[in-house]
Formats: sequence, C-alpha cells, structure tokens
Amino acid sequence: MTNERIKLILEPISKRTNVKEGSTVYESLLALNFAMSALCAGKGTCGKCLIRVLDPNPKISEPTEQERKILGSQKISEGFRLACQTRIFGDLRVFLTDSLISRGTRIMVDAGLETLGIKETEKLQPVISSQVSKITPADLNNPRNDLSGLFESIIKNSNTYNIKEDQPTFHVDDILHSITQRLPHIMRADNGEVTSHFRKLSMEDNWTLYDVDAGDKSKEIFGLAVDIGTTTIVGYLIYLKTGEIVAISAMLNPQVAIGEDVVSRITYIVKNDAIQKAKDLIVSAINQIIEECCSKANISVSCLKDISIVGNTGMHHIFFGISPQFLATSPFPPVFKAPINVTANKLGIICNPNVNVYSPPVIAGYVGTDTIGCIISSKIYSYDKYTLLIDIGTNGELVIGNNTGLVTGSCAAGSALEGAHISHGMRGSEGAIESVTIDKDTLEPTIGVIGNIVPLGICGSGLIDTIAELLKLNIITRAGKFNTKSEEIMNHHRVIKKEDGYQYILYKEEWDIEQFEANSNNTNINEISICQKDINQVQLAKAAFLSAANILLEMEDKSNESLDQIILAGGFGTYINKENAAFIGLFPEVDKSKIFQIGNAAGIGAQMFIKDIEQRNIANKIAHEIKYREIATSPLFHKEYTFSLYFPHYNLDKFPLLKQEYDKIPLK
Repeated sequence: MTNERIKLILEPISKRTNVKEGSTVYESLLALNFAMSALCAGKGTCGKCLIRVLDPNPKISEPTEQERKILGSQKISEGFRLACQTRIFGDLRVFLTDSLISRGTRIMVDAGLETLGIKETEKLQPVISSQVSKITPADLNNPRNDLSGLFESIIKNSNTYNIKEDQPTFHVDDILHSITQRLPHIMRADNGEVTSHFRKLSMEDNWTLYDVDAGDKSKEIFGLAVDIGTTTIVGYLIYLKTGEIVAISAMLNPQVAIGEDVVSRITYIVKNDAIQKAKDLIVSAINQIIEECCSKANISVSCLKDISIVGNTGMHHIFFGISPQFLATSPFPPVFKAPINVTANKLGIICNPNVNVYSPPVIAGYVGTDTIGCIISSKIYSYDKYTLLIDIGTNGELVIGNNTGLVTGSCAAGSALEGAHISHGMRGSEGAIESVTIDKDTLEPTIGVIGNIVPLGICGSGLIDTIAELLKLNIITRAGKFNTKSEEIMNHHRVIKKEDGYQYILYKEEWDIEQFEANSNNTNINEISICQKDINQVQLAKAAFLSAANILLEMEDKSNESLDQIILAGGFGTYINKENAAFIGLFPEVDKSKIFQIGNAAGIGAQMFIKDIEQRNIANKIAHEIKYREIATSPLFHKEYTFSLYFPHYNLDKFPLLKQEYDKIPLK
C-alpha cells in the first residue's frame, strides 16, 4: 500500500473525492461523514453497504469470502459489492444503492397520549424568562460602567430577578464575561433598549442573568428538545411563549457508521480511542437539526435560548464526552446519576454560547434519560392501574408499576425490527413495505408501501404483519419454521426453496441493468421475500421483549393477570399493527383495547422539560426512586427466553385469549 491519492466518484449524488490508495469505499465514506446504513460498523456482516461498481475494469480488491456469502456469485458478476470489503487501488466510479443511502426517515408521531386519558402538562413555565428595560446612558455626572448600568435598569423594572442593588463590585464569571464582550454595542444599538434573559435550573433556584439582546427580543425565545436515538435523532423547536412546536427535524444518527448498536459503538470507541469522534458525530447532527429547525421557523439561531436532551445511557455519555467504556461490562455502571446542565459552547453546539443544555439523570447502564422522558410523558408514575410501558427499539427499555412504585429493566432486542439482518430489510422510510395482509384463500399478499412507490424493502411494521399473517394461514409453525408438512403450501408459487431454505415472496419485479443505470430511482432489488433467517431474527427480537416483561413481572411477584394495560412507545411502537404484535407474542397478553400506542414518548418528555421546569424536578425524583432490575443475569432468563422464542410462547396458558386460534397452528 502506498500513500498515493486516487479519485473516487460517487453516484447518484455526483460527489468526487480523493482517497488513499488501499482504503475501502466504506472508510472513504466515513471520512466524508457520510450518513450510511452500514449497521455492522464495517465488519461485512449486515450486507447493507451495497454498492455497484460502474467501471468495466475496476482496480479494486477481489471479492472476500464474506461478500461471496452475502451477495452470491450472480450479484458479484453484475458489479455489486460491499463498500466495507472493497479496497480501491485506482480511480473508481461506484453507484450507492438505496440500501446504503440514508433516505428520509419517518418522523415519529407524537400522538396517542389522549387515548390513555392523558393530557400533556397544561403548565407553561419554562426555565427562561425575559425582561425589556431602558438603560440610561452614562454621563460625566454619573460615569458608571456599562454592566452596572444594565443591573440598575433591571432592578428599576423588576424585583423578580437575582440582581442585588448593593453590588458596586461583582465577580465576572464565564457567563458575565460573555455578556460584557457584547454589552457595549448592545446597550447602544437601540437607544438603550435591552432585553435581558434570565434562567433558573430548578424550581428552587433564583432567576439569574445569562444573556442580553439589543432591542425588544422578549417574544423571540425558543427552546429545542432533542431525542438522541440509537438509530434516529429528532429535534423539536418550541416557541416558549405558547409551548407550540414550530419546527421538527429528524436525521439518521451518523454513528450508525461506527456501529449498529450501543455495544458495537462502545467497542469501536474503546478500540480506537474515539470518544471525541463519536461525540462530534452527534454534535454535528444536532447542529444540522438546529440549523434546519430555525430555517423552517424563519428565525435566527440566536433566538434559541434553551436545549433539553434525552437518550439512552450510551448516547447520553457519548454526547457529553463521558467515557462509555464500562457500560459494556458487568455490572454496567454509568459514570454518574445526576441531572446535567452544561453551556452550549462547552459541547460544541452552534448557538448562543451561554444557552444551557439540560439532561435529566440516567437510571442505569442500559436505562437512560429517554426512559425518564417516557415515564414523564406517559405519567405512568401517577396511575392506579398496574401498567407495562415498553420503549421498543434496538435496545428495549421496560417499566412496570403505578403510583405505588416503578420497576425498570432493559433487553438487547437487536436491530432486526429496524431492518438490520433482514434479507430485504430497511428502516421505515420511503419505499419500505410497512403493512401486509395475505388472502386466506389464495395466499396472495397485499402490501402497503411508504410513499406509494415501487418497494425497495421491508421495515419492521411490515415484518411483524408478515409473520402474523404467515402464522394465521399455517404457512409457518409456532416454532417459526415453514410448514413443510402441508403439500398445498409447499406447492404454492409464493413459497419457494433456495439454497438457504424456504422463502415467501412478497413482491417481484423484472428489471434490466441498462434501465437501472439510466435511472437512479430504480432499485437493484427485483424480489422482496421473507426467508427462514428473517423469521428467526424476528423471533430473537420478540423473545427479548416478551421474556424481559415476564421476568420483571415474576421478580415483582406479579402474573400476566396483574397487568391492567400496556403502553407501546418509540417509532416502532407507533407504526406497528398492535393486534399483529400481540398475536406473535411481542409482549404479555392483555385485551387489545388495553394496548396503547403513544408515539415518541421520549421526545415528548424532552419537550416537557423545555415547557415546564417542574417536570425536571419530577424527573430527578423518579430517577432516584425507581428500582432497576438486571434481566439478562437473572436465573429465570435462559428458560424464559427459550420459551419466548415460540409464537406467541411455548406455554399457551400465558395467552388464553389466543389459545383457541393457536391450537390450529402446528407447534413445530
């Protein structure tokens, strides 16, 4: 390998860049901070970083064993390769397929709380308050300094704020220093009219000065609530005078380029001493979200006065530049358990440097501030009814309890429900099959596709629907195997057998290479099917959630009958068909009328921290009172997890409402 620089051309985005000879296409994209769906962090196991080499005689490495295994000889002969396995030794032109490019992701809806009889807090008491005052100019009779003039004007107009009249001298700290740098020009810009901005970090605090603006800017105050998900980052811009959301922006978490889940990202950080790089990826994403939200709302970034952040403990630690190393090893301790208040400039967030960035306390190594957000927004802590709350994601968090106390735990569900490790899986974005029904007489499917375009793949909600339909029609057994004992099913044209086993074809379309090259909107997928491996991946994920819930109930000496209701939160929990999710046994059984989907509850919680300072006090109290249970190390885990791999569970007595229907489905 040499240090020679060679040209890499990326289509269809028409990007040209110089790269180091011998580097992989994946490494080159990573160096460009390209947000890509490389969920295995470049190990060649997920098969999502699919590219197509467009040059006839490319100077690249030979296909690896991993590529041959995932792609097969036919696709490789057509020019398809994995970006993480393909090394470049000369100028190269490649086409980035839809499985690699991060397309527009669905923004999680924040609706559904009202179905529980819950209204979002009606209080609007943000941590920010503003006052407009007139500063009398200094003169020879009163040659006082500018900062004293500011303080005098504040005191004259209000006694609310923490400015003492007997402060002839004062200590200039970081915030006052920042104010004094701009104050001379601000107080002389609009005939002495100045807007002073105050904040307090808890209900008990006094108001303290932290920013000033020239003129009357008392109505131009906004807050940003951010939910840092393992997969998606969502920001909500809120007008602090009304509590209204004025803009929303979402993007793929760029850390997917260094790891599919939290553990793989921590491994990458530790191995490469890359905490700063991982932090910068999130901060850069949040800066983009700030810019986009402010642009949508047609406001200046200077109008942003407060930020709240929620995320799992790993994302929390990385964002704040705290080493996550020991979160990945037993007993998985977080570095600390306390609320955080840090100024934006210390984090690298591009806005007023004195803006406070708040995060509630984490609960445990795998139960973070996003769970606190879910608890706050769902108000589970106030119910009489015994409730199970599940935030469904790559890392699943569960909370059970009511107003007598809460218990929480987590499970490693993996990212199958996000589309990873699924043959034709993708996230819930344009082109994804999101719903499926199968006719009981013809076994023909009807599919719903996000964006109503030619399908590119299948996302988690479509996957759940497909599995449920295959079960109901006896195409697969309760053990998740294709029903080879049924001659009618095995002879159906939708059920085919390939080298790696049986598949059910959801969609098939013919296409040709020339048309694909001519139109970048075409997809390289000509067949979308569900194979045995895909079913097994869903089993692993659903078993994680069901076993975790059952173990938490047993630890609390409760049975399934103790549950009065189940609340599903998160993006996946929003879009799935709850009846089909219940049918496959994703969670313990309750009547379907008692299953509620409440949207991005973590994001709603982050918004409530912006709108109502009292919610920050409640969050702090809950974080220190809730009981945490370690599920994976429980002696109950192995047996319960194994039984939960079956649809809906090995023991049908746990699902009495479904027992009659499942009695018709073969066990194995």
